[in-house]
Amino acid sequence: MSEVYPSDNTLLNLQADGESGVEYIPTGAAPYYLHFRRLLYRLLLATHRANDLRVYDEGGLEVGVKAGKFWLGTTLVGYAGSTGHVLADNKAAVYLYLTTDGMLVANEYAGFPDMATTPHVRLAIVTTAGGDIVSIVDCRSGHNCIVPHGAGGVRTTVEAHTSDDTLSAVKSGSVHTNLGATTVVTLSLPADPPQGTQFSFAVQAAQELRIDPGSGAIRDDSGQTVGKYKSASAVGAALTLVADANGDWATIAKNGTWSERA
Repeated sequence: MSEVYPSDNTLLNLQADGESGVEYIPTGAAPYYLHFRRLLYRLLLATHRANDLRVYDEGGLEVGVKAGKFWLGTTLVGYAGSTGHVLADNKAAVYLYLTTDGMLVANEYAGFPDMATTPHVRLAIVTTAGGDIVSIVDCRSGHNCIVPHGAGGVRTTVEAHTSDDTLSAVKSGSVHTNLGATTVVTLSLPADPPQGTQFSFAVQAAQELRIDPGSGAIRDDSGQTVGKYKSASAVGAALTLVADANGDWATIAKNGTWSERA
């Protein structure tokens, strides 16, 4: 069923919208064109933010993108807007998005990247055919209201392990502990992780916690041998690792004593 309007009597007695500030034109108001312009003025003010980063048709195969901003963690990234982007013809879907440094990608046809490994801002899916834009599907929904991490918004995920487990790259940024463990726990890092994948580990039970790099190496002052795990068993020991461009793991923070397997 379609959405219903208020009653005619209610509509005729409305004076202004409290949320947007848009005023209704009174019955019999004159000059009507001036009141209509006032109505448009308030409506446009209320809709300005909805125009941020909007993809629009410029004719033929060209699209433009309106200016706007987005949050990357606690950094506000600005996009100045652009025009004249010529899209490939006869494509069922062209996926337009912004990279984390504010660069527009307009030649992706398989789908949007995995958000967990390639953070981005999704703008639109455009269909082209016969030298023209057939449709533009707005994909900005979900990006409009974001509270940056570290400012009271999304918190770091903490997972306690009481048995062996293998981590996946999509869990990048999470913290892993052995809270509740009664024996040795081995946590295996993901194979071929994207550069920048990061995990933190904390010993919260007086049991050995092992971090296994698989075919890579965990590089710190206790050793840099491929395939050797690092371990600690003292409560309070902590380790933060980030994947480098070679498939190894750089130690960027460490507390307590962590040893490499002999």
